[in-house]
Amino acid sequence: MLTNQAAGIGLDDDIPWTALYERTGSDHSDYVSEVRSAVEYGLNDPRESVEMACAAAETADASAQALSSTWSLYTPQDAAVVASALLVQLRNNADALTELVRAVGRLVERGEAELPAPAGPGQSANLADALTALRTVSDTVHGLVDRHASTTVRALHAASGTAVLPCDVHETVVAVATLLAEQYDREVTLNRRHPDGMYEDDGSGFGCGCDVTIAADGEEFNFHRGDSEWALTRESDGKEQDGGVTTFSTWETLSTTLETAHPQQLTDDILRIIATEPPWEPAFGAGGSGVWLSC
Repeated sequence: MLTNQAAGIGLDDDIPWTALYERTGSDHSDYVSEVRSAVEYGLNDPRESVEMACAAAETADASAQALSSTWSLYTPQDAAVVASALLVQLRNNADALTELVRAVGRLVERGEAELPAPAGPGQSANLADALTALRTVSDTVHGLVDRHASTTVRALHAASGTAVLPCDVHETVVAVATLLAEQYDREVTLNRRHPDGMYEDDGSGFGCGCDVTIAADGEEFNFHRGDSEWALTRESDGKEQDGGVTTFSTWETLSTTLETAHPQQLTDDILRIIATEPPWEPAFGAGGSGVWLSC
């Protein structure tokens, strides 16, 4: 049975609004792990200061791009996690501006820069004015985060959602088959490879073995999970080998790799591909073998 995805962590008065970011960042993000490894190794010179600041800017831009996609969020709880992380990012950026002011101060203390009096009317801003502006921006951002972060994150986390999401790979395949049967006017067949309730994820990335066959004009497509991604193959591209095994060197990878992806997202991808049906170029899975096997 499909169930609404429950929030992974409660946010009562004893749990800070940053908890969503802290848990998710630690458990699920290779990007976060790489940054934390760099910090543990040590950031000790101007090159690293500049590179980390530039990486932070790129990350903020990437977040905006990710959120602009159609399926960027499934539930209000997803939004709460993102808000928690972005507001922590704002707070950390404010801290970084404060540290930047201190770093410039150390330049002045070493005699490697001169701190003039603030510029007067009609004069161009100088180093003193720049440091004042940085302090002002830092204080403003800190004030905004302090006033709004907790209530905003908690409101998003408490909001009700109506998405019915799968709990594992098998439920995802079944849900996609159901949606295709409702939204596609040709034959759709769910091919079950194990008894109900007998699937346990082994972590291999190849799902439960079940797949979906989709009929088209003079063609047949197959939707399945393999090599940690969702894929669609066209049966006419298969080559039967000795022993009855069919191999595929060409397939279409769908837009998300999540095991419990929103079934409608996968269904939309499948219907778009079938409607377009272009000549496919070889696509290679994460393992790089370039061959799908079908028994």
